[in-house]
Amino acid sequence: MKEFIIDKVNEKQRFDKYLKRILPNSSNSFIYKMLRKKNIELNSKRAKGDEILKAGDSVKLFFSDDTYNKMSSKELVSSNEYDKAFRELKGIKVIYEHEDFMILYKPSGILSQKDDNKILSLNEWAIGYLLDSSFIKIEDLSFFKPSVLNRLDRNTRGLIIVGKTLRGSRRISEMLNVRSLHKYYQATVEGNCNLNGDYSAYLFKDKDKNKVYIYENVKDVPDNQKYSFIKTGIKSLDYDGSFSKVEIELITGKSHQIRAHLSFLGFPLKGDIKYNAKLESVEKFQDLLAYKLVFPEFPESDEWAHLSNKIFMVDK
Repeated sequence: MKEFIIDKVNEKQRFDKYLKRILPNSSNSFIYKMLRKKNIELNSKRAKGDEILKAGDSVKLFFSDDTYNKMSSKELVSSNEYDKAFRELKGIKVIYEHEDFMILYKPSGILSQKDDNKILSLNEWAIGYLLDSSFIKIEDLSFFKPSVLNRLDRNTRGLIIVGKTLRGSRRISEMLNVRSLHKYYQATVEGNCNLNGDYSAYLFKDKDKNKVYIYENVKDVPDNQKYSFIKTGIKSLDYDGSFSKVEIELITGKSHQIRAHLSFLGFPLKGDIKYNAKLESVEKFQDLLAYKLVFPEFPESDEWAHLSNKIFMVDK
């Protein structure tokens, strides 16, 4: 008999979904057969599989060792890269920590997530942090891996949300998808920027060049190219005779959207040579900061009600 006690990382998910995570090589029919035969119990009782798990629940599997090993075998997870990232990546800060997610500050020069070059990223740092603080155990990573929910370009600094639990990841992801969680940036752009409002366009990404192209009208997009509709909110703040300070609301979130869209509108980011910056600048990369997150309003009965209209900011 194997027993599992549900922790915060795994609560608030359907029982059958959890079983599929701990028994990845099993079929759905096998899981439901074991539930019917009471070879799988929830809190020492027969279960149907649609129950929502709570922290502290007991899950018992009455399997032979051979059956359990066959159904549960997964590649062992090592903590080496997470420990290394937590030790070696500098400048990452925890801005806010909730039981289901955390908001981190990412410095310029650090990847949000690993790329094809396998360079360690903020994502590995976050898992290393959660392992170090004992929020998760290394064996938990076989079932669920905390991960970055809103990516920033390598040389963009600012606020990133990491899902600590499955329910937190799902809920934040849904808010990002329906755009109820608002993301704001500050940037320095070339010229006297007179833009104030929401600006729409169409974006095409050339993956080979790692560069995007903006088109004002969909009919202008080259034939057979996949494109995305984008919308960017822009507010001019100040002008010093060469450069303007602007606030940007990322209404849709596409790769390089802010950099390419501002350049298309005639105001490339300071130092952003890739997107047509021309004025002399000491910055080697774009001056762009993801500085503010604004949460939506939740019903008073919601467990996240304390986050209603909550604003998280980082200083420029």
